[in-house]
Amino acid sequence: MTRVTLVGGNGFIGRRLAGRLAGRGTHVRVVSRRGGAAAPQVEQAVGDIRDDGMIARAAENADAVVYLAGTTSAKSEAAFRSLHCDAPRRLAEAAHRAGATRFLFVSAMGVARDAPAMADRSKAKGEDAVRAAFPGANVIRPALVYGPGDHFFTMFAGLVRGARAIPLIGGGRTRFQPMHVDDAAESMARIIEDPATAGRTFELGADETFTFRELIERLCAALGRRPWLVPVPFAVAETGAFLTQWLPMAPLTLDQVRLLKTDKVMRAPANGPGTLNVRPRALAGYLEELGAQ
Repeated sequence: MTRVTLVGGNGFIGRRLAGRLAGRGTHVRVVSRRGGAAAPQVEQAVGDIRDDGMIARAAENADAVVYLAGTTSAKSEAAFRSLHCDAPRRLAEAAHRAGATRFLFVSAMGVARDAPAMADRSKAKGEDAVRAAFPGANVIRPALVYGPGDHFFTMFAGLVRGARAIPLIGGGRTRFQPMHVDDAAESMARIIEDPATAGRTFELGADETFTFRELIERLCAALGRRPWLVPVPFAVAETGAFLTQWLPMAPLTLDQVRLLKTDKVMRAPANGPGTLNVRPRALAGYLEELGAQ
């Protein structure tokens, strides 16, 4: 691949993927709403991917297009559908017309048309829409992706250091297979670079499986803190989120609570990173880094 467009390429995974591709001589076009820092081999395109003009620009002269944009904080089915289904479908159609040979849709583990969370339902529909619009499209389902500046351990490390109690929604029983962001980015780069992977669905998770409670317990141990871990039933968490999600600094939306009702684990390990000759690192090393900060 000589020219790759990354939609949402200034996000947590996208920045690492852009760096890897650019470092291998690929010209990378990053499409995002806020733009990013200039870098060799990386072109920044600022705009909303839901706009027809930006869709056309994203697809123009691209050999491959990767759709990384997503959210868990929308509050309506229509908002999720717009970003997770309609926009990637239109982009896939444009990329196919423009002559791109590869299209990757970054979905998530746990998606299903009947999932409890709107975010998961909309991404399941997005997978179907992209496959129909672009023959040979890839679907990528990452696990909980962690690393410096992530959305999970960074937030909970702050809570563990400063709070006396940490709520465990649903009793902390949701299961995860967390994967380091560098391993996820390397896996995606290899998918883009290997024509033989076209049309396949990949699940990017590491070998270790943890419950939500176990992740927090390991984080607490790494930081040398012992806050009270308080199980919170889903019904209580949903009620609280429903009543507060419209506040400017609401901690959780109702849909984010419902995301925890679905395990985020690989359904088909044969389609995991091992297929790409990527060996995900163990979580313990990163937790040691956090503890040393």
